[in-house]
Amino acid sequence: MACYLKELDLTMTEDEYEMFQDIPAKESGSTNEAYGIPYDKFKNYLKKEINRKYNKVTHDDTPTISYIMYDDGKPIGLICLRTEIDDNWVRWSGNFYYRIRLSERRKGYGTKILELALEKFKKMGFKEIYGQSSKGNVGSARVIENNGGILLAEKEGTRYYKIILK
Repeated sequence: MACYLKELDLTMTEDEYEMFQDIPAKESGSTNEAYGIPYDKFKNYLKKEINRKYNKVTHDDTPTISYIMYDDGKPIGLICLRTEIDDNWVRWSGNFYYRIRLSERRKGYGTKILELALEKFKKMGFKEIYGQSSKGNVGSARVIENNGGILLAEKEGTRYYKIILK
């Protein structure tokens, strides 16, 4: 794998658009708002997502930087880094969420995208981050655990993790 992350920007093209179309609209508590939108509306979606990095922490959103992971130039998935969270966000979702396109799942890309994101968090000065997975989402739990995730608790069908960055 020759994988790398690239922050979302307005130069993204049909390749990235096609990746978003290969990620379901809804699954495991995640929503892909780009799924099914016409290509001519894709730039508007990108603008909205890019501007999320300037958000304040609210009940509905956080400051978030989004990256696409590429393998040999092919867009594989999206990971979003919440750069500031409060107790509500620790309980609800944590510092990150990711999506891998359907055609590229079960190839180790989930573990890789989080590994690369942890490097971004380290460069931003984070010492620890929080994440979670649904109890039934074994793949997501494995991705977090493969990246050093420590299970903190399991409540009402959700597994809560902390990753200490070294």
